Amino acid sequence: MHTIRLLVSDLDGTLLREDKTLSPYTQDVLGRCREKGLLFFPATARPPRVVESFIDGLSCDGVLCHNGGVIVQKGTILWEKGISLTTRDRVIQEILERWPTARLSAEIGGVLYANMDASQLWPGVAYTYSTMEDLPAQPTEKLMVSISSPQEVEALRQLLPEDLHLQVSEGVLAMIQPRGVDKGRALLGLCQTLKIPPQAAVGFGDDLNDIPLLQACGWGVAVSNALPAVKAAAQEVCLSNQEDGVAHWLEEHIL
Repeated sequence: MHTIRLLVSDLDGTLLREDKTLSPYTQDVLGRCREKGLLFFPATARPPRVVESFIDGLSCDGVLCHNGGVIVQKGTILWEKGISLTTRDRVIQEILERWPTARLSAEIGGVLYANMDASQLWPGVAYTYSTMEDLPAQPTEKLMVSISSPQEVEALRQLLPEDLHLQVSEGVLAMIQPRGVDKGRALLGLCQTLKIPPQAAVGFGDDLNDIPLLQACGWGVAVSNALPAVKAAAQEVCLSNQEDGVAHWLEEHIL
């Protein structure tokens, strides 16, 4: 294993416990890792505003948001890729024509727009109601569709143009972004920017959208509560998120 210089971890189901909190033990371990000179970047489907304000006790050097669609470091965007206005509006129209009651939401310019009560999916989140026909005329970082079955996911994929791709989060949300946007590619871009070889990065995850991250890192670690496909893609499995698996792994291998 290369000397680790960069820590990248998914949040929900991986670093955070089931109540969406960061344990004092995990906070302490991450702090000591950073004191040793390691950089820590969470990698999440969440937008920057949530990572910065919602997760109590989280201290990091930057963050990979929107599944790698945006990389932010100290308030500066290092990399961003969004869905074009024309493509977004066409996809939304086709979705609503096929599923008139579809629950849609979109991240645009740091604002969440939704055609339903978004707090049902993200309790306490601030959002702007939209019919999805009156969205701002600017690129969209992420388009999201609530799903209820694998059949719906496949039908959605069939609607998408070749330059978009779809990932499923926690089995209930289809996240649509430009093809080429995932946590793994973002990790490679981050490493290039920081002049750190990917082999010197360790990544942690639990869900399908974490697989590219685990494969891009020099060392990919799945928590024990991860999906089977994620464990298969990892080089190692640590304790679960409820058992502070990421922190225990870091203490054993880094500290």
